[in-house]
Amino acid sequence: MLDRYLIREVLKPSIVVCALFVVLFAGYSWIIFLAKAVDALLPTSILLQLILLKVGIALEVLLPVSLYFGIILGLGRLYADSEMKALLASGVSPYRVMGTIGLLSGCVAVLVALFSLYLRPLAYEESYRLKAQAEAGLGISHLEPGHFYERRDGSLVLFAEAVDQERRQLKQVFVQSEHGDSLRIISAKRAGEQFHPESGMSIPVLYDGFEYKLTRTGSITHMSHFAQLSIFPEKIIADYKRKAASTHELSLSNSRKDIAELQWRFSTPFSTIFLGLLGIPLSRSSPRQGKYAKIFTATVLFAVYYFLGLLVKTLVEQGTLSVFPGLWWMVIGLGVLVSVFVCLPKFSVGHHS
Repeated sequence: MLDRYLIREVLKPSIVVCALFVVLFAGYSWIIFLAKAVDALLPTSILLQLILLKVGIALEVLLPVSLYFGIILGLGRLYADSEMKALLASGVSPYRVMGTIGLLSGCVAVLVALFSLYLRPLAYEESYRLKAQAEAGLGISHLEPGHFYERRDGSLVLFAEAVDQERRQLKQVFVQSEHGDSLRIISAKRAGEQFHPESGMSIPVLYDGFEYKLTRTGSITHMSHFAQLSIFPEKIIADYKRKAASTHELSLSNSRKDIAELQWRFSTPFSTIFLGLLGIPLSRSSPRQGKYAKIFTATVLFAVYYFLGLLVKTLVEQGTLSVFPGLWWMVIGLGVLVSVFVCLPKFSVGHHS
């Protein structure tokens, strides 16, 4: 009964904090996408899918930090209302509280492991595929006149002088694309889109224009006039991206970057458990302080730990730090910090003011 009560008191703020983080992260991602001219051209449906995938990717961090703050807020309320003091005075062992919170942290760690080791790589793979597929076409209906738009790392440039809103067409269109050592330049009076059943995408169609093919030195190798020209999407080539690589694939690699990524994935469940335990001593406060007394300290500690983890990961990738123990130094350090906080009388669960 007591265990369920403690878990319920911790889960309620954890869920609220997680929901808040998800909303803030989704909103931030939306703003970032729209701030980039290239991403702003993507259809709204694909943008929404990409944002959902980014939220899914971020859950390996959002879940542990939500539990961390949920424990601090939940137990902090018990301290602020003197309920924890009453429980301890009635004979409840501090180690029982730690055991209950540790069990909850372990359950969340299993969920985090599922996201980190399996779902996160799949989400990255799907997001890369969606962006590659979307950028294979030009998305003419989303363009604004008078702007140069780059796609595929600058290998394709598109410009239109005006737009016909009623016909959903662009006027005086310029397209430049790179193909190895050659350039392809197309100028057309009009451009629109037609649905292509085989690819399931909208294909840009240019009308009444000229097509030129040039070498890097400027020599024209081809020139032709066309009444209608369709630009079909390039074949999407799935480049190797370690964040989208499976955990098994990373485990077989000798690359320092792959090893660092693998260590990151395996370290997150352990970090979840230690963060949960760290929240116990940080939740302790007197009734006069209130349940938010340690929020600032908790925020600073988590920020330092997270950004040090990113720094250590980068140093391992660059060869500055050895691959072993690599990122495990951060997990070990967090474990030592938890032990120090738990053992210090000032932060001990059973310490009374």
